[in-house]
Amino acid sequence: MISAAGAVLFSLVWISMEVGLTKAMDEGGVRVFDPWHWLDSFTFFGSKEAIGIISVMLVIGLWFFRRDVYGMVLVLVAVGGGYGINEWVKHVAGRERPPHAGIEGFSFPSGHAMVGTIYLLLLAYFLAQTRTKREERAAIYGVFALLALLTGLSRLSLQAHYPSDVLGGFLLGGAYLAFCLACYRTLARRIEQKRKS
Repeated sequence: MISAAGAVLFSLVWISMEVGLTKAMDEGGVRVFDPWHWLDSFTFFGSKEAIGIISVMLVIGLWFFRRDVYGMVLVLVAVGGGYGINEWVKHVAGRERPPHAGIEGFSFPSGHAMVGTIYLLLLAYFLAQTRTKREERAAIYGVFALLALLTGLSRLSLQAHYPSDVLGGFLLGGAYLAFCLACYRTLARRIEQKRKS
């Protein structure tokens, strides 16, 4: 349900971008975030290095502490698949980056926002499972969701993306992660049922 809703909203943002409905918001957003340099450092959390290192650490942790092979596969499929989908959509959309981006590649959707959302919320998902209190789980999700948000917004302060790129990245990343988690939970339930029977 969440996955489908996110996919629909992402499609609406994509269509709106293609027909020019987001032009005023994008141009205005780039100007608004230009002086917000305190956000710049958060872009590190969406870098390939950070995503790679933390994802590998998560996979190793799932093996040593939980022997969760399916969880390890989930991380690889969610993060690796998310990166592949992002690159594919970027080439299909073919949107140029803002004039002063200073980097190559297409702009829509933001990879930092999309893949950052996927791996940070996935990390929050597994960390939250170690806590029994609802307040603690909510706090974990809140912290990592905020970190994902700041990572995406840093692409605006750096002038590397338009607001619709970042919004699209959040939506597509959230939709894909929700789909992957739904598959993981379904598989986990079936395995548990087979063990009991």
